[in-house]
Amino acid sequence: MTITYKNGSSECIDNNSDYFGNGVIADRPGVKQRLTNGYTRIPNGCTTNAINGDPSIANGTVKKKRKDLVGIDGKWYDVTSFIPHHPGGDIIKKFLGRDATIIFHSFHHGKNVLGRRKPIGYYDYGGATGTRTDPVTVAFDGLRDFFQDNGFFDTSVPWYSSKIAFTFSCLAVSVCLVTQFASSWIHYIGALWLAAFWQQSGFIMHDTMHTQVTKSRHTDHWLGTFFGTVCLGLSGTWWRDEHFQHHALTCVIDLENQWVDPQMWEDAWVQTERLFPLHQSYLQKLAIRVQHISFLPLCIIVGRVAIVIDSFVKERHLVEWVAFLFHWIWVVNLLSYLPTWNEVFTFYFFASLGEGILHIQLLISHYVKTYHFKEDVHDLNHYKFQIENTMNIVNPIWLDWFHGGLNFHIEHHMYPRMPRHMYRKASPYIKKLCRELGIVYDECGWFEAVKLTVAHLKTISHHFSLNPNH
Repeated sequence: MTITYKNGSSECIDNNSDYFGNGVIADRPGVKQRLTNGYTRIPNGCTTNAINGDPSIANGTVKKKRKDLVGIDGKWYDVTSFIPHHPGGDIIKKFLGRDATIIFHSFHHGKNVLGRRKPIGYYDYGGATGTRTDPVTVAFDGLRDFFQDNGFFDTSVPWYSSKIAFTFSCLAVSVCLVTQFASSWIHYIGALWLAAFWQQSGFIMHDTMHTQVTKSRHTDHWLGTFFGTVCLGLSGTWWRDEHFQHHALTCVIDLENQWVDPQMWEDAWVQTERLFPLHQSYLQKLAIRVQHISFLPLCIIVGRVAIVIDSFVKERHLVEWVAFLFHWIWVVNLLSYLPTWNEVFTFYFFASLGEGILHIQLLISHYVKTYHFKEDVHDLNHYKFQIENTMNIVNPIWLDWFHGGLNFHIEHHMYPRMPRHMYRKASPYIKKLCRELGIVYDECGWFEAVKLTVAHLKTISHHFSLNPNH
């Protein structure tokens, strides 16, 4: 790959180097210097021409430049000062010095997202790496354009209005059963309706944080905070940041920095042998040996409490804490109608159990799939990578409400800006391309997916027990 700068100079890129990435070794005659944050990163085997012609390395010395670059559509953008303000969180750091074209267009609406930001250099997008000419990329980029031109990314206001109405009807039924009846068992049925409200609120939070609803990042983010933090009870901003990392680096592991796709990591189990080095404590080793037994009970019984705690442990946004306060105000007010403390705790326990099904839904589409190391994933085709790391759930159309779009997980990972009410319509097009390109489009029923996940966890547990280091 070749980088061409605005002054006309150019540099070669060794495709095996982590160009413009953290910790690059610059190998040239007389120079072998490990570069760190705060310096322009020079690729292996390249000349000393730096951005705008100002050399970074000369006579074996390093000159401070403080430039972190991200590549989009063959153009390098300096994002050094933008990183702390990136609306999508820290995921941008995972693409420093990398081509992020497909990821960028997957998450951003419109052609003016970059605003007035000017490129400071150029590279041959698709030249040496073949990214732009790869048949898989060409096919699915073309399909994205087809979807765009034919309204697949357009939001149906009536559809979302009915979905929001259904969500609050679940809460209304719960409130009615709690406040208008004296029977404890009727109250507990109300707890299950509260669980349905939490589940459906989580799905709407998911959609709004992907800007699928209003197409306005600010408006959808506020809606996401409302449905996620006020209604569901977990930090919507925390969830969004983790979820964006999950989308960009699905099932990816970075052992050197002890980083894992955050929505595929749990202390209580491992889904791949590649995670063994990160589970070294006595309790973790003990948990892994029984993970095929504990997986479903932990998801259902502990899932809600665990994710709420996780979401606020490091939460620093005041808005999220205020929204969380409002969540507990309405929850406590509802619980106050129950006659005894025993019924209060039983009611909340049943509601948490019902909502725990959501945590199973969030995991079964990825747990049986291949996990990749970060140093390898950038060389993979993004579309093929997403399809092969994801599994769909087959169900009749009348059950789509229960899965909240997660049943069409492949469609969502391929085109995360697409509203979920279009997934079923888009699915045949993606299946057709997969057949033509020889890519496995994996799908199965809900119970089969759960069974496959538990069996897979048992296999990994067995491999863990055979490891002499454990």
